[in-house]
Amino acid sequence: MKKFVITALAALLVSACVYPYEPELEEKDLEKQLVVDGKILVGGTSTITVNYLQPLGKATSGIPMAEAWVEDNLGNKYYPETGHTRGSYFVIDTPEGPEGAQYRAVIKCDAETYVSAWLTPDEAPEITNVSFTADEGYVHVMVDLDTHMDRPGNYGFMYEETWEFHSDYYPELFINPQTWQYYQPMGGYAFYWCYKTVSSQGLVLLGAESLQADGGIIRNAPVKSFPRTDSRNHRKYSILVKAFALSREAYEFNRQLEEMSEIGGDLFTPDPGALPSNVVCESNAEKKAMGMVLSGSVCAKRVFFTSTYYIPRTPVADFVDVPSDKYEYYYKEMNYRPIKQVAGENGYFNGWGPHRCINCVEAGGTLEQPDFWE
Repeated sequence: MKKFVITALAALLVSACVYPYEPELEEKDLEKQLVVDGKILVGGTSTITVNYLQPLGKATSGIPMAEAWVEDNLGNKYYPETGHTRGSYFVIDTPEGPEGAQYRAVIKCDAETYVSAWLTPDEAPEITNVSFTADEGYVHVMVDLDTHMDRPGNYGFMYEETWEFHSDYYPELFINPQTWQYYQPMGGYAFYWCYKTVSSQGLVLLGAESLQADGGIIRNAPVKSFPRTDSRNHRKYSILVKAFALSREAYEFNRQLEEMSEIGGDLFTPDPGALPSNVVCESNAEKKAMGMVLSGSVCAKRVFFTSTYYIPRTPVADFVDVPSDKYEYYYKEMNYRPIKQVAGENGYFNGWGPHRCINCVEAGGTLEQPDFWE
């Protein structure tokens, strides 16, 4: 398997870069307070998300119309791919700079300029192995790390999953929307198998207090689990795991954010004094800001898995017996399609169901095979 290492402003924050922030805010202060979530990958693709802090139970303050970029301490600036794009979410190509360079995020919004602390990427752990195990109901993705340290610290994982899956049913019936006559097609059906890619939301955390490392080696760190009945097991599954070191402050920030998400909150609806921040308003010291841009080096490893753990799931569909005068309505308005003959109270009928049941593209997939696919 190929292994590669990229440097990333994504996960290591030294304590000197955290600005203490425990404000006593009135409701009027919350309406336009900016919140920043930055993951800047040096040598890769960076993302910056900005929003307003939303007072709980109140109407939203709208979506910021901002500009954002990354800059280093050598005078280089890295802008979104489409230029100085205005909005609230930015994707930025960030080439790798010279060793020792520092980076920060810059955001212009509401006539103010916000900046993160200057951050220096640090060495990442090495992913030495990615393995799969299964119990009665789930498949588990486990990672081994070489931390290159005598006493491991805190770590974070991100991942991207891609898998080949099929739709719930292979259609046995087809209908021509011009004549509304059933027919049998010549050749195979192209929309049964697809590829799907999803990325992790937030970070998977591995805290120092839970680690039992042997000479800096961490074994079987849990990264991802999914049911054995899941479509990830249909044929072939791939996961790209990215690991990086986290400072105590960065780990605590993400741990608190994880706890907030479990109770229905997120970064943009927090207790204002509950989270650390390394973002300030440079143009107006009295203007408050929240959020964090995290820095570190990332080690990434992609592996493939051909499932032997799949437990077939019986699809559940309420097939509809569509009368001929309703074909057009179900086809165009309901996005239903004929699927198969089904036994009913009065004999067999041509059962219709949602298009996604027979079309993997409608179910969220793509027919295009990824470039990296084995």
